[in-house]
Amino acid sequence: MNLDNIKILLQDISQFEILEIIDNSAKHKGHTGVENSSTILTHVELRILNKNNLNKIDIHRTIHEKLDSVFKFGLHSLEIKISNR
Repeated sequence: MNLDNIKILLQDISQFEILEIIDNSAKHKGHTGVENSSTILTHVELRILNKNNLNKIDIHRTIHEKLDSVFKFGLHSLEIKISNR
């Protein structure tokens, strides 16, 4: 699993705009919970533009539903930063 796979899974979302997808896995190498992981992609940051002023919980729910398979594959942490502008 890599960032391109995540982009593909999120590409059909139209309620908000995904500005950036960042792999922060290297910053957390050896972190408890991933020290024995065979997955390279463990920590991802999404930067979102909330152009329709949606509820933040709805944004999180939508993203987590789309990325369920990525979590099952070994993604440990997803940080979602939401901006309204």
